Amino acid sequence: MEIASSKLTTCDVAPDGEVITLNLVDAAGNPVSLRLPFGQAGALAMTLPGLLSKALKARCGNESSRYVFPLGEWLLEGVAGGCTVIVTLKTVDGFEVSFGASVDMWRSLASDLKRESAVVPAVVAARTN
Repeated sequence: MEIASSKLTTCDVAPDGEVITLNLVDAAGNPVSLRLPFGQAGALAMTLPGLLSKALKARCGNESSRYVFPLGEWLLEGVAGGCTVIVTLKTVDGFEVSFGASVDMWRSLASDLKRESAVVPAVVAARTN
């Protein structure tokens, strides 16, 4: 069955967290619900950013195009034991994603960001959180 969505109306999570529901309106104006088990919803979340970039490249005809989420804020959290740090990146409109990595990996990223920030064109305004 193929569903052509015309609008995403609401989203919900089952009380036990096992199912995520996306409520849509199809092209004919009928309400449709897509219920995804937790694992499939995670797989979809991992797949969508790449698909958005692929679609943007096709729309623009530019292989260097990427779908970019504007960063609004970030949060750093240590994990018990001290070996892993979780970084949560949030957009101004509520999208957020968390990444966990070793302290050494985050130090390497911080070093790269510091080095690259020295060569960012002056027309890009600096921003701190």
